[in-house]
This record gives sequence, structure tokens and C-alpha cells, in this order.
Amino acid sequence: MKKNKMNLARLCIDQNKIIVKKKLVIQNFGNVSIRLDDEHFFIKPSGVDLSKIKPSDVPLVNIKTGKKILGKLKPSSDTATHLEIYKKYKYIKSITHTHSTYATGWAQSGKSIPLLGTTHADFWKNDIPAVNFISKKKIQQDYEKFTGKLIIDTLVRKKLDANSCPGVIVMGHGPFTWSNSIDGSIKNAEALEFIAKLSFISIQLKIKKKLPLHISNKHYQRKHGKKAYYGQKKLLKN
Repeated sequence: MKKNKMNLARLCIDQNKIIVKKKLVIQNFGNVSIRLDDEHFFIKPSGVDLSKIKPSDVPLVNIKTGKKILGKLKPSSDTATHLEIYKKYKYIKSITHTHSTYATGWAQSGKSIPLLGTTHADFWKNDIPAVNFISKKKIQQDYEKFTGKLIIDTLVRKKLDANSCPGVIVMGHGPFTWSNSIDGSIKNAEALEFIAKLSFISIQLKIKKKLPLHISNKHYQRKHGKKAYYGQKKLLKN
């Protein structure tokens, strides 16, 4: 395996360890994948102890064929879901699937997560959509593939792009997040869980007024818009 591939495979292992460390999953649940190029992505091996695997074990999957072309171990059972998202959105560089507590709770309730505060608006421009249950017929055909297609169909139907909506919750299953950067999908997964918790608390406290649209738009645009001014243009040197 060439140096660039080896480094990305090692990073894939590290990022899958991060979602465990951040308590976004338990045991061997969840998966993170990283795009190598237009035609390939690395993904977590299925049901393994991450402390025992090496970069040469990490599966490299062909986006066009869905076939594993490198790696000693079998890829995640959710591989086909990742593949469909990568295939549709060429700019996505990483995808994270977790079973974090509050986000999964919302998914199990079958409800989208409403935009209630500026923390939400710093990451998502709109409500975080709940993707509908997959049909029995589609499960029998290809469960994971059609889960990916349902995610895409939900974004298209709601006229959302994958940049302003960097993740969804799949009913009865859990959250999927993505990013146009290699480490961004994990950050979005962490943000989604925090937003889900805040929304749950807010609803328990009985919201009196919904966040005005002009405020939520301002928070999203100052961080992600064409004239965004959040953060630093130049990184600080140590």
C-alpha cells in the first residue's frame, strides 16, 4: 500500500476510535469512512476491535462497483449506504454514522429535529430531517443501498443541499453526517448529538417562541455564507 493510502487508512482507524472515545457509539457500533479520490473510499471493517487492526486491514472500496479492492478485512455492513452518498455528492470527503443517545432517540421517535436555537443554526440551515422507514421490499433487495438512496431522496425532496444539511437521522436507526473535509463528519456528528440534546431539553421546558428566521439565517451565514466572518483567516502559529 502506497504512503498516501497507508496514511488515510491509518486516519480511518483513528477516526473510528474517536467516535468511541467521544461516546457517540458503544462497543463496535458505528462507522467512519474517508474518501481517497473520485473512485475510492476507506471504511471501518465490520465488527472489529479497533485496537487490534492495522492500516493494511482497512477496506478500500470502489465507488463504481462497490467491491473491496484492498484491505484484509470485510468492510462495514453500512458500506453501501456510504457508497450511495459518495456517488451522489462528489465533494463529500468523509461520512460518519453513529448511534449517539439523543440523536438516536429522535430517530426512534420518527421526528425531525427542529431548528430551535443558534447552536443548531451554526451547523444546519434548517431542521435536521428524519428519513422515513425503508420498505419491506427494499430491505429484501438491498437494505443498506436503499437506506443511502432514501437519505438522498429526502434531501432532494426537501430541496436541501448536503452542505447546508450536513446530516440526517434515519428513523429507527440513527444519525448519518458528512462533510467536505476529512475530519468534518465527526465534528458534525458531535454537533448533531449536542443539538439533539438541547432540542430535547427545550421541548421538555415547553418552548414559548420559536427562533426567528432572521436570527437563524444570520448565524448560519456568518459561519458558512459567502461573506462569512466567523473564525480566523490565518491560523495562529505556536
